[in-house]
Amino acid sequence: MEPFSDSADELLARWKEEVQRLPVPAQVQLVEGEAGERMARMTRAILQLVERQDDLPRFQPGGDVYAEAGELGRLRRQQGFSIEEVVQENVILRNEFWNLFRKAVDIKRVVDFHLEKRMNACFDLLLQSAAAAYHYDASRQIMENPLRDPVTGLYNKSYFQGRMMEELRRAVRYKHDLTLVLFEIGNYPRLLEQLSREDMERMLKYIASMLSRMTRECDVVARLAEGSFAALLPETGWRGGKVMAERLCRFFLKELPGMVYGEVVPELYWGLASFPEEVQLPDRLYTCAVEAMRAARSLSCDEIAIYRSSGGGGEG
Repeated sequence: MEPFSDSADELLARWKEEVQRLPVPAQVQLVEGEAGERMARMTRAILQLVERQDDLPRFQPGGDVYAEAGELGRLRRQQGFSIEEVVQENVILRNEFWNLFRKAVDIKRVVDFHLEKRMNACFDLLLQSAAAAYHYDASRQIMENPLRDPVTGLYNKSYFQGRMMEELRRAVRYKHDLTLVLFEIGNYPRLLEQLSREDMERMLKYIASMLSRMTRECDVVARLAEGSFAALLPETGWRGGKVMAERLCRFFLKELPGMVYGEVVPELYWGLASFPEEVQLPDRLYTCAVEAMRAARSLSCDEIAIYRSSGGGGEG
């Protein structure tokens, strides 16, 4: 097999084809001029990283590729891109890289875990650098990682919304399943009255760490609001989503009560929706998952509400 780094032109062409589908004004130079030149340098560096793991510092703060991504982020901000569209552009690049990688290697070959982790870290760092252009007036903490929730370290709502839109586009194009699992701490305000801020943050961090540990590398886990969380599961139908949600639900039912003091214990409500099995319109996925989560309030605490197209949310 020829060196994978020789595929940079193909990766660039795939990025150009997909990014031009973004809903931005026609006069914006998406893939030509400065944007195309910066992306060409970035794609070469990304593919070189597959074979040269010592290149990872180039993608970290202070590295030349990290700086390149930051300049592209500033350009996109000048062109009127929203932060969600910047996220979508990064997801496009990430997805097309893995599509190209799977095409280039033997399909029987097991992808090295360290390679997968290195490449995903590379794309996270590129997005972090580009997104920083949207937070010049924010705190240093947000500047350093504008894609993450500052308390839990999970992805924040802005990143999640952009990523969900792109995953839905992929699901439509390739006819793949996509399941969204939502859950919330229903009595969050009462817990705030009972617990100190430190104890509440400790519980939220614990929830986040277990969500990250008990989901797959390809899943997108986020904190959407004070007491609500989401897990986006690519290439997963509602049955697979239900298995994952039930496993998490049982675990938290067992562990969380021991982390609080007083009479109030966390009450978790779980809902999920799946495209295209039950949700036929992709832009309805989030709304239907919220509907199912609200219906979970009428179920027992160990049940997951599943959105059904025939009867709405609520089936456990």
